[in-house]
Amino acid sequence: MESNVIKISSLISSDVRSRSNADIVRNAMMRMSDKAILDFSGVSFVSRSFSDELCSVVEHFHNLTIVMINMSDVVRNMIEIVKNGRKNKRVRINDESVIKEFDNIDSLLKFLNSEA
Repeated sequence: MESNVIKISSLISSDVRSRSNADIVRNAMMRMSDKAILDFSGVSFVSRSFSDELCSVVEHFHNLTIVMINMSDVVRNMIEIVKNGRKNKRVRINDESVIKEFDNIDSLLKFLNSEA
């Protein structure tokens, strides 16, 4: 296997669920000088959080050519969904919500049972 290939299933697992797993990929990529090949053969699932963090890792290594290969449809779809979602940043509408404070559970229950 080429020295610039990072086999995700061997490095992490076939089921990649955590943001912190992207740090493992980041550390492996630190040893690369010009190209990193992320090989997803054997990976059956990646979580949205891992995919999001992986996108951040890929953006960080702008000096590397990064290629992702051997992705199952499930893995490819999740990564694409996350990449597309990152293109359109969320717009949070500033609403005029009021924060209610309660001294005890009874006052909270009274409020919830009212039509206020």
